[in-house]
Amino acid sequence: MTDREREGYVGGWLSWGALDQCNGLRCACSNRDDAMPIGGSGLGAESATLAELINDLGGLVTVGDRVHNKSAAQIGGHSVQAGQIHGDVHFHHVLEEKLVPRQLPVAARHFVNRAVEQDALTTLLGGATSNGFVLISTVDGVAGVGKSTLAVHWAHRMRDRFPDGELYVNLRGFDSVAEPVESTDALGSFLIALGVPTERMPQGLEARAGLFRSLVHGKQMLVLLDNARTAEQVRPLLPGSPSCLVLVTSRNRLHELVVREGATRVSLDVLTADEAELMLASYLGDQRVAAEQEAVRDLIRHCAGLPLALGIAAARAVENPDFPLTEVVSQLQDERDRLDALDAGGETGLRSVFSWSYRSLTPEAARLFRLLGLPTGPDIGLRAAADLAGRSQRETRALLAELSQASLLDQHEPGRYRFHDLLRAYAAERAATDEAAPDRDAAIRRLLDHYLRTSHSIDRFLVGHSRKFALVLPPSEVVGSTFDDEDRMLDWWDDEYANLTACIGQAHRRGFRTHAWSLAFTMFYFFRLRGYLAEWIRNFEMALEAVRELGDRRAEAQLLHGLAVAYFEAKQHEKVVYYGGLARELFEQADDRYDAAMSLLIGSESSSRLDRHDVALEMAQRGLELQVGVGDPNGRGYGHGCLGVAYMGLREYEKACSHFNDALTLYREVGEVYGESYILNELGELHLASGEPSTAVIMHREALRIRREIGYRRGEGLSFRGLGNALFAAGDREQGRANWEQALTIFEELGDAEADSVRQELDLC
Repeated sequence: MTDREREGYVGGWLSWGALDQCNGLRCACSNRDDAMPIGGSGLGAESATLAELINDLGGLVTVGDRVHNKSAAQIGGHSVQAGQIHGDVHFHHVLEEKLVPRQLPVAARHFVNRAVEQDALTTLLGGATSNGFVLISTVDGVAGVGKSTLAVHWAHRMRDRFPDGELYVNLRGFDSVAEPVESTDALGSFLIALGVPTERMPQGLEARAGLFRSLVHGKQMLVLLDNARTAEQVRPLLPGSPSCLVLVTSRNRLHELVVREGATRVSLDVLTADEAELMLASYLGDQRVAAEQEAVRDLIRHCAGLPLALGIAAARAVENPDFPLTEVVSQLQDERDRLDALDAGGETGLRSVFSWSYRSLTPEAARLFRLLGLPTGPDIGLRAAADLAGRSQRETRALLAELSQASLLDQHEPGRYRFHDLLRAYAAERAATDEAAPDRDAAIRRLLDHYLRTSHSIDRFLVGHSRKFALVLPPSEVVGSTFDDEDRMLDWWDDEYANLTACIGQAHRRGFRTHAWSLAFTMFYFFRLRGYLAEWIRNFEMALEAVRELGDRRAEAQLLHGLAVAYFEAKQHEKVVYYGGLARELFEQADDRYDAAMSLLIGSESSSRLDRHDVALEMAQRGLELQVGVGDPNGRGYGHGCLGVAYMGLREYEKACSHFNDALTLYREVGEVYGESYILNELGELHLASGEPSTAVIMHREALRIRREIGYRRGEGLSFRGLGNALFAAGDREQGRANWEQALTIFEELGDAEADSVRQELDLC
C-alpha cells in the first residue's frame, strides 16, 4: 500500500481547538420518511476524548511539518502524549488494500498485427498531457472487422501503463434481440469493480456517473467501452480525469465524440489479402495454406476479409484436418442466397458462416443453441437453461460445454453463459426457422416458470407473513431453484435481477400476462429492499396493464397497492393517496379486510407527510380497527405504527410512544424485522422531540444495525440522519456531523431527494 493510499483525511485538518465541546446546541430537524411500519442496545452520547476519537477512527495520527512535541515521553498505542504542541494535527484513516480491477477479456490468440492502427493508439497514449482533457479514441468499422479484438490486444500490450487497472463493458449497441446496455447499468458494473457494494449502489444515472468520476479521479486507468451504439450511450461513462484513457469501439462513426469530446477516430478496414492469409496460417499452419493457395484465396474472397468470418471458417477447417479447404469453400458457395452481404462485409452473410458451427453440433446441442436465442436477458444460469430446454441439469451442462467448445457460447463466470451479440441474433433466427412456434412458446413458458417459481418461493419465505394474498401460479412441471438460507436467496435475486425484469417485459409482449404480473408481484420486497424505485414503478405499471387485460380485479388491487408503496418510497405522496384509494376500493369490493386496511394505513402515512394529521389519524384508526378484526399481528403492528406517526404529527407524544411500543412488540412477535427497524427509527425521532436525545441515540443505532443486516440501504441513510440529529442534540457535534455525512453519502449514491435536506443541515451546523 502506498503512502497516498494510506492517507485519507477524516473530516479534513483537525486542530486542538476543534475538539472543544459546543454545548447547548440542538438540531430541530426531525423529518421522518421511512417507508413502512419499528429493539435494543445502544450507547449514550457522551463526548469522546481525543484518545477515544483516535481509537474510534482506527487510523494513524501524523503531524505536519510545523508540529513540534517538546515532551520526551514515549507515544504508545492509540494515544497522543503532548507537552507543548504547535501547529496542526492530521488524522489519517488506514484504508484496506483494494483489488485493482483488471477486466480486460482474454486477448485473441489468432491476431493479425494491425500495425498502423496500434501505432495510432500508442501515439495517442504517448501524447498524454496535463491539459485537463480526457484522452478518448474511437475504433469503428463494419461488423466482424475485429474492432474488439484490436482494442483488447492493444490494451493488453499497454496494461503496464495503467497501474490502477482497466474497466471493460460490452454495451451491446447492435444486438438485434436485446436492448443496448443502459449507461446506468454499465456504470453499475464499473462501480462494483471499483469496490462499491451492491446494496450501496446509487440508482440514478447522474448519481452513478458522479460517483464513478470521483472514484477514478487522478488514477491511471483504461476504460474500454466495447460495441457502443451512440455518443449519448458513451458520455455518462467518461471519467473526468486526464490521467485516464477511454477506448470506444462501435460500428457507427461517433462523430459527436470527435467534435465535442475531442476523440481521436481510428477507422478499421477489412484485412488485406496478405493479412487474411497470415490469419489463416495462424490457424492452419503455413504448410497447409501454402499447399492450397487457390482455395485459400477463394476463402478470403468469400469472407470479404472479415476477421470474424475468417476465424470461424478456419476453426471449421481445423476440426476436419483431413478435409481439403475446397470443401469449406464449397459450403460457402452452396449458401449463395446468404453470401451477397458477406462480399460487402455486412452482417447477413455472417449467418452462413455461423451455420457451419451450428450444423456441426449434435441435434441436442443445436436445439439448445436455438432456444438460448429466445430469452432477452443478458445471460443465463445453468438451472434456468435446463428448464428452458426441458432437460436435466446434468444433460444441459454437457450441451453447454459443447456449445462453449464450438465458440458459440461464452461461460463468462462459473455456471453462467452468454452469447456474443451476433451469435445471439443468429440463434434467435435459427429458432424462428428451425423451431415450431408452439415449441418456442413452450420453451419461453418453462423459463418464465423457472423465474416465477423461484422468485415466488423466496418472496413467501422472506415476507409471507405480511402478504396474505395467495398468488396462484400457472400449472407447470418446472419447480425452480430452492435455497437453504436467506443470503443465498437475496444473492439469487441480485444475480438474476436483469433477467427477471427482462422476463417481465418479454412475458407481457408475448402474451404471458399471468407470468408478467405475477413475477413483478413476487419482486415487491426486493425492489423495496434495494431501492430500485424507477424499475419498481415501471414494472408494476406494466404488470397492472397485464392484469387489466386479464380482468383480474384482485390482482389489480394488489398491484395498485404495490404502486402506492413504491410512490411512498419515492416521496410522491399525492400519488400514494391516489393509488392507495383505488386499491382500497377494489379490496373492499372483494371483502378483503386485511389488504383494505393496509391501503388505509399507507394512505395514513402519506397524509402525515402531507401535514394532514387529522386525516392521517382517522385513516390509521380505521385501519387498525380492521386489522384487530382480522386478528393478524403484523397488520396490527402496522396499524399501531401509523397511529404513532399520526400522533407524532399532532405532538401527542405519550400516545405516539404507546402505539410505537405496541407495534414493536407485535413486529417482534412475527419476526417482521423491516417493520421493527422502522418503528425503532420512529421511536428515535419521538425521544428526540421529547427532549431525550440519549435514548434517541439508542433507538437509531438499533434501527441502523437491523437495516444493515437486511440490506435496506435507504433505511440506513435515514437512521444515520436520525442518529446525527440525536448526537448533535446531545452535544456531540463532531459525531453528529459524521453521521450526517454518512447519510449524505448514501442518499447521493441512491439519487434520493433526502440528500438536499441533509446538505442544508451540514451547511448550517
